[in-house]
Amino acid sequence: MPAWFSKVFKGGAASARPREAHPLLDEVLGGIDTSDDPEPSSAGRAEKKRRIVNAPIVEFVGETAASSADIRIKARIDNSSGGCVLLIDRPILEGHSAWFPTAKSAEHSPLAQAIFAIDGVVSVLLHGYTITVTRHPARHGDWTDMAREIGNVVRGHLIDEKPIVSDEFLAGLPSADTIQQELQKVIDTEINPSIAAHSGAIALDRVEGNTVYIQMMGGCQGCAASDVTLRQGIYEAFRSAVPQIGAILDNTDHSAGKNPFYTRMPVGMS
Repeated sequence: MPAWFSKVFKGGAASARPREAHPLLDEVLGGIDTSDDPEPSSAGRAEKKRRIVNAPIVEFVGETAASSADIRIKARIDNSSGGCVLLIDRPILEGHSAWFPTAKSAEHSPLAQAIFAIDGVVSVLLHGYTITVTRHPARHGDWTDMAREIGNVVRGHLIDEKPIVSDEFLAGLPSADTIQQELQKVIDTEINPSIAAHSGAIALDRVEGNTVYIQMMGGCQGCAASDVTLRQGIYEAFRSAVPQIGAILDNTDHSAGKNPFYTRMPVGMS
């Protein structure tokens, strides 16, 4: 059994009876409600609803000081997950996404480097029209000032037409087919054999560029601990196998889950 599975499910057990369906929200990884996202739908394909990966958004910061008639930036704050998501009125990185868990890993992204220069930034995710930033727990409290500072950095970067990522970064990305093959191996040999103990399974929905979409099934669909499985298990397993993948998005309709393994979050699991 993989170490991540034991870590994720070290908490106590809880009742596994089916629970009432909960409302679905559109979301991008990191806790963002995309109902106001300016990103257009992909032509010719109906967009699926994506579940909440982190806790619900509890605060909205209006247009930051990094707004102008030319570049508009909004920030949505999820105080529970510690994330701030900037919504830009134009694509940041088209066709790909980029995940930088440390400042050192951002050496091929001038924009991410500029964001990491802000005190307290822990990670940066560039995807579509959004930039998701997490911060060190020591910088607790209201996000407004920090969100404004990040927004100013992003706006200045875009106005100066500096590169988002380097050519070396893009050249180093594996193909979508390669990513899919490698992740399928992880699913078949590591993830699904582990979560089968909870009557669960996951499947790759699709890979676009280096952005990964998954579906959760069985006991994982609608499970109270599904976001923990995703963040602390699947993310780690996927990124360990293919470090170059960017956003990992859950496309599951969790409201349709008929037999979730956990109907409430077990004690000690978060």
